[in-house]
Amino acid sequence: MKVSLFSQSLFAFDLSRAITATAEIGFSTIELACINPHFDLETARKNPEEVAGQIEQAGLTVSALSLFNTFTEPGLLDEQVESAITYIRLAPLFRTKILKLTPGPPGSAEATEEHWQSFINALNRLIPLAREKGVRLAVETHMRQLTDTLASSQRLMEMTPADTVGMTVDFSNLAFAGEKMTEVIGVLKSRMYHTHIKNGYIDSQGEWHFQRLDQGLVNYPEVLKLLCDAGYAGFLSIECLSQQATEAPVETARKDLEILKDYISQLNYKQGER
Repeated sequence: MKVSLFSQSLFAFDLSRAITATAEIGFSTIELACINPHFDLETARKNPEEVAGQIEQAGLTVSALSLFNTFTEPGLLDEQVESAITYIRLAPLFRTKILKLTPGPPGSAEATEEHWQSFINALNRLIPLAREKGVRLAVETHMRQLTDTLASSQRLMEMTPADTVGMTVDFSNLAFAGEKMTEVIGVLKSRMYHTHIKNGYIDSQGEWHFQRLDQGLVNYPEVLKLLCDAGYAGFLSIECLSQQATEAPVETARKDLEILKDYISQLNYKQGER
């Protein structure tokens, strides 16, 4: 398992500063948020080589191009598909094989067949190019969007080809949905292309509160053990969304990296004792 920083953690900075800060913190890999203020569509169409050069100059590699899509509204579908096509074509330039997608709202409990058909229509239009470019489409388990539960993620897997479409598993998001990590990893392990690593809790009003990695609903030592046993070899992409990440982004990301590295070291030590 390899560690990455999702650049959304550094939205307090512009893209150039986020790239250099990622390296300064101690990461070797960045998940590039494909939205303003980072690698938005205008930048992707005008200056992708410049951004790729900045990343290389900082000594970083790219774990994923990370999109923020809405594929569930037919009126937006052509625009959203064209945007995703742009980034699929750019994946080889950034030397990544992972394109993180979000399906779009509503949450699975409110979703209709029309929402699902719109999403599948979009994926069917993207899959041929993704195959051609050697890119995997990793749909996020995102709160209040179509794949916000284990059941809805399973439904997506049943509707799509395993060689091209899989999941970006966000453990905190699924914990917010009440899912058990043993079941999540057991069910999704064969289609787990990427992961998001963050933590937090839900208050009595159902609002999310993001914390550092060792504070919240997710027991990451347990998750890492389950991932190791499942043979997961992809990225653990840290995502810092707390208020502290806005006020002190570098320090917040550095602390989460320290916590995650400590968990991994503990796991490796225990594995070595077997």
